Amino acid sequence: MAEDESSEERTEEASARRLEEARKHGQVVRSRDLAMAMALIAGSASLLIFADSIGTQMLRLATINLSVPRAELLDSRVMFLHMQQGIWVGLHVLFAPLAIMMLATIAGSVLLGGFMFSTESLFPKWDRLDPMAGLGRMFTSRSALELFKALIKLVLVGFCCLLILRSHRDEIMGLAREPFPQVFAHVVHLLFWSLFWMTASMILVALMDAPAQWFSFMKELRMTRQELKDEYKEAEGRPEVKGRIRQMQRKMAEARMMQKIPEADLVITNPTHFAVALRYHPEKDKAPVLLAKGIDHMALQIRKIAGEHRVTTIESPALARSIYHSTDLDREIPAGLYQAVARILAWLHAVRLYQAGKARHPGKVPKVDIPVDLQRD
Repeated sequence: MAEDESSEERTEEASARRLEEARKHGQVVRSRDLAMAMALIAGSASLLIFADSIGTQMLRLATINLSVPRAELLDSRVMFLHMQQGIWVGLHVLFAPLAIMMLATIAGSVLLGGFMFSTESLFPKWDRLDPMAGLGRMFTSRSALELFKALIKLVLVGFCCLLILRSHRDEIMGLAREPFPQVFAHVVHLLFWSLFWMTASMILVALMDAPAQWFSFMKELRMTRQELKDEYKEAEGRPEVKGRIRQMQRKMAEARMMQKIPEADLVITNPTHFAVALRYHPEKDKAPVLLAKGIDHMALQIRKIAGEHRVTTIESPALARSIYHSTDLDREIPAGLYQAVARILAWLHAVRLYQAGKARHPGKVPKVDIPVDLQRD
């Protein structure tokens, strides 16, 4: 049996519980190429946005550092100040692009699998140190995919470089004839635009990698039919799930019950704690049938719906309690209550004749006798 289960193919999609457990263990869909592409594109775009400021600062720094007097070259303190100033200017001009790149990297990482923090990923997995297992991972479909993507990246970037050099060939050759301040700004813009187009080409790899990572992740989490059955049995056996199922079933039954109240001929009440709705159609019912019943809040709802649909409501406390405790929904009342209900129905018929002007008013609701074995407090 164990061999049969282990050899069974994983053909079923992962359940919601399987996905939740994988997330708890730090397993979510991630595309490194998507995160890298978004980071590079955001970084190169930010360089273009701040190109004028970066060019100005770098030009000023180059001018200061390339015009150092000979005496200062031999003074280590002065050179240290120059180095400190260069580092400060570099950090100042690159702070915004680096911050944008960091935000883009985070956005690209959580775009597919969402934000997730799991401490289990921090603990070492000793099976990863097995050299034989490591060799086995080198020759898998995933390794082949990574090699294929690396080749695509190389071709794309190389092709993009050729296009840039070809389209800006005359512009690059003309840099030698420009004066220093202008050529510096020109080179900065040319480099930043070239960087932007080279990084933009990476989005093609990301668009291929993201669906591939999603498919690979869902394939790894696939389940066998037996695993699905076992998970369903386990979930069904949990008390909270059973309670939830019973609650939903009860609500559905109550909704169906309330829909039948307009079909009732009368509602008998306690008058406030019990309410039962009865139907009696002689052509198809051998005896009165209980359509709805309830106590307290449910009894109030039954009376409210009966009033909205002009179903007659009669107060007969003993009879209402007896029917409530002795009869199930959509069932005929017990034979011991035939006579009591018949008297109520006869009174109701006389009232309707009176309302139609065909008879005298029958008076108050008749008192009925309940058999001892059907009496309830």
